[in-house]
Amino acid sequence: MKELPVEVRQWMDEAPEPPSDALELFRATIEHGPDEAFASLYSVIVSRAHRRQLGTFFTPAAEVKLMLDLWMEAEQSPPHTVVDVGAGVGVFTAEAAKRWPKAHVVAVDINPVTLGLLAVRLFSEHAPDKSSDLQDRVTLVRRDYTEWLSSEDAPTPGGRLILGNPPYTRAQLMSVEERQRLHELTDGVCGSRASLSTLITALTFQHLAPSDGLSLLLPAQWLESQYARDLRGAIWNASRRAVELRLVESEDLFGGAQVDAVALVIGTQQPAIQAFRVARWRDAEPRALARQDENPASWRRPFDNDSGTTAERATVALSDLADVKRGVATGANRTFILHGDAAEILPESARKRVITRLVEFGDQLSEEGVDGASSRAAGWLLTITPSQVASSHELRTLIDAAEEQHIHERVLCASRRDWYDLTAEVRKPDVLVGAMTQDRFRLVENLIGATHTNNLYGFTWHQDVSVTTRRRVLEWLRSDDGQAALTSVARRQGAGLLKLEPGALRAVRIPLSVAEESTHR
Repeated sequence: MKELPVEVRQWMDEAPEPPSDALELFRATIEHGPDEAFASLYSVIVSRAHRRQLGTFFTPAAEVKLMLDLWMEAEQSPPHTVVDVGAGVGVFTAEAAKRWPKAHVVAVDINPVTLGLLAVRLFSEHAPDKSSDLQDRVTLVRRDYTEWLSSEDAPTPGGRLILGNPPYTRAQLMSVEERQRLHELTDGVCGSRASLSTLITALTFQHLAPSDGLSLLLPAQWLESQYARDLRGAIWNASRRAVELRLVESEDLFGGAQVDAVALVIGTQQPAIQAFRVARWRDAEPRALARQDENPASWRRPFDNDSGTTAERATVALSDLADVKRGVATGANRTFILHGDAAEILPESARKRVITRLVEFGDQLSEEGVDGASSRAAGWLLTITPSQVASSHELRTLIDAAEEQHIHERVLCASRRDWYDLTAEVRKPDVLVGAMTQDRFRLVENLIGATHTNNLYGFTWHQDVSVTTRRRVLEWLRSDDGQAALTSVARRQGAGLLKLEPGALRAVRIPLSVAEESTHR
């Protein structure tokens, strides 16, 4: 067998010998469906919790073939070298080796288990993908791709296709040190909340030689997230490289995993401006965007055929009528959000009504409705100043108890001059807005002047917007047309979930026929 990375060889040597009948059964299975067989075996070996940490999702073979087709349809030459990013059990590696028999294929993965399964798949006596020269053309590398790419061990730039399905690990599942390292490594082109796949995309794009290209399958959040804005801009402005985006909804690709994905194909550098095209996964005719125009704020909206059809001259943005703000981020909700006796013993000046969920309320907040709500939907927000703490034994005791638990050392708390003083961050919006939904976005009129936590948004009308216009705009936003406008700017997440961001909410277009009283003053 071809020389393997040390850790892979060690894992294989230390494994117990499987029963012969189980081996025969597995050999028969992989002859009919090697991709599914090895992916299933990996899911048995590695726990769900570890797979989630690694961000591992296996791509069906048909979709891998489509991604290779997209590369060739873009009139690209066959690559001299193919690098499979996060190679996993080798779906991309096997297909690339078959598609381009003269190419050198490098499978890079940090996980010795997946590389071990890939070695079995490619090099064993009974491997379904095996060809006579495969061991000479495929190299397995057990390294962190983000370190390996710029090392002396990586293939020389030029004629390379960087291919694959990078790990979808979210920012919060990476260590602070790792995020900082990757932020610096990518020259800050990605925000601090960027997922690992986005950071890998940025790093790969920055390392492309003129005759290199990439074809990566990425989580669709990247299309519209704030943390990838500068990266999208860099790709848009690389106008001599053809770009194609193919969007696939979660139920169509990863089976039980609820993940929307997009294929990003970036071609080699050409003498003239190249096309930027978007399409849903298997659409026959992609739609071209004019690269002479400004880079779209969201790369998700162009996939909707009816996006942008409303003439902007006949509308105004919600931001022209109201200020949109996210709720207060306490940094320690269990300390700051109180219920029952814990709230009642405090003076009224030390607490304020806070809304944490909208599902239990109708179109308007009332004192009676909030008093009857569960602790999941409403509570009291601790709103105190240093002078109040100094003059109150109860408050000093509360603060001392929190500091014994090191609450004051948490990131958001530590950033305040007085860690417990939220008074400058508390807002009383006129309308509360639910940020996420699978159906309709909730808009609740805040008649009692409550504040809200940062999982909700709120908007406060500009003073020159009349009461009549406020009512009409709110009614329109709750209507089917208004909900369609909100949906059009929302991000699509797994399981059909829609998420608004504050910037998207500000940009929602309101028809002049609804808002004209205020805008023609």
